[in-house]
Amino acid sequence: MWIEEPAHEFNLPAIPPPGGVPPSVAAHCGITEDEWTRTLLDLLPRGPVWPREPDTTLMRFWSAVAIEPTRIQRRDCDLLAESYPCGAVELLPEWEAAVGLPNACTELLTWTVAERQALVCAWLAMQGGQSAAYYIWLADLFGYTITITEHFPFRVGCAQAGCAWTRDCPFWWTVTVQDVPRTIPRAGCTRTGEPPCGSGASIIECLIRMFAPAHTTVTFRYPQAVPTEVAHVDHA
Repeated sequence: MWIEEPAHEFNLPAIPPPGGVPPSVAAHCGITEDEWTRTLLDLLPRGPVWPREPDTTLMRFWSAVAIEPTRIQRRDCDLLAESYPCGAVELLPEWEAAVGLPNACTELLTWTVAERQALVCAWLAMQGGQSAAYYIWLADLFGYTITITEHFPFRVGCAQAGCAWTRDCPFWWTVTVQDVPRTIPRAGCTRTGEPPCGSGASIIECLIRMFAPAHTTVTFRYPQAVPTEVAHVDHA
């Protein structure tokens, strides 16, 4: 099999988090134990038997009581932060499950937490479409620059000299991926039927094939691929 390709740097989707944190909510995320203690004491009656001095039994009692609401409030604020997938850590697996990740395009690759977050955000940013503009946008979302050439059957009176056309495949389009590293296998290490080189863009190929219209045929070109070191290919 091919050696593992280098990690590809994702572009974080340029989309704002849904909603936003109301200032009144954000203001409660920094309350300390001392502030909770003072809040609880302010609910008590006033008088000689309700002292507020630091060393009194009443103060020590409510200081102990304030520990738990402080912890709960802190975890509530953690949950608020985890509700936005671009920064989620504890709930990142749940976000991935919600969008169907990992899938056939990503399950064999190793990701950092930041790349997993970016991937979830990218999946949530997808709106769907079947136009050339949509696939160009999709590739850009994952850090690739592509152009698309649509081929069409030759028809008398419709075709012009120099246009791309095909005889037997009426729904064929080509994706040209720019500036992608490739890996050239060593002679004698490949088997019949294997491609002559690894493109280094297996993710975008998989994604475009996944979202391509079912009745179409898509092929890929790498005219400006940058060669990397010669690779060994495993026969197993």
